[in-house]
Amino acid sequence: MLYLSSGMAPEINKPLDTSELQHACPHETTPTHERFGEGERYTFGSTIAEVYSNPPELTPVVYVRMVKGYLAVGDVLHVLPTKAGGLHVDHANGSCAISNTGDVASVYTPPSEFRLSQDGETRTDVFGRSYTQTSLDVEGTPEGVRVMIYGSLEAAPKAVNAKRGSPLQFFLLEYDPTQPNEPIRHDVWARSKARDSLHGLKLKKGDSIEAVLYRHTWEVELQGGEKETHTRHNLASITKVERIRTAKRKKPEQ
Repeated sequence: MLYLSSGMAPEINKPLDTSELQHACPHETTPTHERFGEGERYTFGSTIAEVYSNPPELTPVVYVRMVKGYLAVGDVLHVLPTKAGGLHVDHANGSCAISNTGDVASVYTPPSEFRLSQDGETRTDVFGRSYTQTSLDVEGTPEGVRVMIYGSLEAAPKAVNAKRGSPLQFFLLEYDPTQPNEPIRHDVWARSKARDSLHGLKLKKGDSIEAVLYRHTWEVELQGGEKETHTRHNLASITKVERIRTAKRKKPEQ
């Protein structure tokens, strides 16, 4: 059995939000685990994934039972259904994916150091946590790293699917001084409370925001054997808004 966990796991919320996964995939309640407590059991082909959202003395855990072997993933940040009917797990230092037929793939990314460019700086929030002002200054970005990005919306946020409580998705365009005519395009998803806050702002195409995000990356192997890297940002909060019509900066209501 392999247990994946980071040495330190900041900003991990308990209990883990499994509402979207519950809505998309059949599941049953697991017997109470001695260490992990109560969980939810999901079956994908011959592979079983048990999600423990609120262990008594641990961060959230996903325990994967395969035909030959086990995989226990700790420090879980998000569990999400895939469009193909599988499961995607983000944890503090990587990700794990289970297909609808039970195939399992896991990626581990060791923490990386930050490099400051001449144009960037490290700031500290009210809780004493450090973050980079611009994502351009992050080298070898680790999973779940906290970044603050200022950019404009490519289009108004839209629901990912037609299901109730679906996450909202939008693309945030960040100015790149090295390529002024080609902004960096960030895929941003908003769930739960962040989704409700985003919906209340009623943002439109061209509005600019300053957003606190958590970045996650994973690789997908293509048919030819090549690997394609995917990056997604989960919205934590929006600290400033600049409307395209008024161009007056304001802070969202708390």
